[in-house]
Amino acid sequence: MIVLALPASRMPSQLLALLVLAPLLFSFACYGVERPDDDDTSLADDDDASLADDDDTSLADDDDTSLADDGPLGFVGSPCLDDSDCQFDGGVCLQEDDGFPGGSCSADCDLYCPDREGHPTTFCVEEAALLPAAASLGDGGCFSRCDLGLFPDSGCRPGYGCRVEARANEPATEMYVCLPGEESDISSCHIELAERGVEFEPTVRADASPADHPNLTCHIEEPVWIKSPVLGTELRYYDGTLTEKVLGSCDMAHSLADTVLDVQPYGVTDLLHIGTYNCRVIAGTTTLSRHGYGDAIDIYGFRFDDGTQWTLVDHWEGGPDDIPAVTPVTEPGVFLHDSAYRWHDEGYWSTILTPNFNNAHDNHFHVDLTPNQNFIELRTSSWIGPAPYFD
Repeated sequence: MIVLALPASRMPSQLLALLVLAPLLFSFACYGVERPDDDDTSLADDDDASLADDDDTSLADDDDTSLADDGPLGFVGSPCLDDSDCQFDGGVCLQEDDGFPGGSCSADCDLYCPDREGHPTTFCVEEAALLPAAASLGDGGCFSRCDLGLFPDSGCRPGYGCRVEARANEPATEMYVCLPGEESDISSCHIELAERGVEFEPTVRADASPADHPNLTCHIEEPVWIKSPVLGTELRYYDGTLTEKVLGSCDMAHSLADTVLDVQPYGVTDLLHIGTYNCRVIAGTTTLSRHGYGDAIDIYGFRFDDGTQWTLVDHWEGGPDDIPAVTPVTEPGVFLHDSAYRWHDEGYWSTILTPNFNNAHDNHFHVDLTPNQNFIELRTSSWIGPAPYFD
């Protein structure tokens, strides 16, 4: 117990001091004074692993080494922190501090860039279109093309826009590529196609002319590479070879998607075709084929989930000399006939030519998107729609 002897004359002030100090004195007397322990693991300890620790790996750490989770890693266009994250010959990391959000793997190029499976196709972008850090690479820098299959919102990683740029040392060749910034050249048709789940790559296709008709111009409106499978349906050539991708207009890609969705409930797993874009005239004429506009496809037949294959050349009933047309009675014949009519009734295609049209179509449906047309040639007793061209 602590006893304080105070003169009577100073009692009031001393008493006041005693009242103030009493709690502290009582604490010292009961518990003593604790000396800081070198092994203490409190927040004040230099070796503490809390948020205040210099070696902390939390979000507050300046030395965070995690890569952005926004696409495949290790190749052109991938996020990176340093060159070691770019796992290919000549790979360099364009840093976020230099204007590349999350970093971007690239390499110098003078015309072409390497490609790798599982990553977007690449493109060698001319120096003039690049930020200084990338322009210093050389004549051009490698960047990924826009891929709305991997990045359906915009075709690119967050922080990058899909823009049309020229190839290094070949300025006449342009392509949709992912560069820093939100500016984008993709269209509403592209966005809607991506929202449907169709895998495709927007592309740029220079106008061309058939070799024997230089006065005609083949032009594809909003060209895209449509990747197989289309909404689960494989694309194959008529000989059964898998088709990795086909070239066509964005509108044609929508119509192709409508077509495969229409036949899937019948068990169709594969669509067999003869081709899409082809810069040529209609046989025997000087008129440009709709294939030259990239809005046509020649459908050869279908493969089903039980392995069955039905084709126009083997299973269509009737021909151009049968007027009125033969009414199909076999299961394959009915399926092919009714499919063509459904596509016409639903407006998937504006022109549908069948083997009943002429002998040039004895093995396929020619379907296209001729403007202001609504035609199906089945030769029942009359044509449905205005007389079309022969293609």
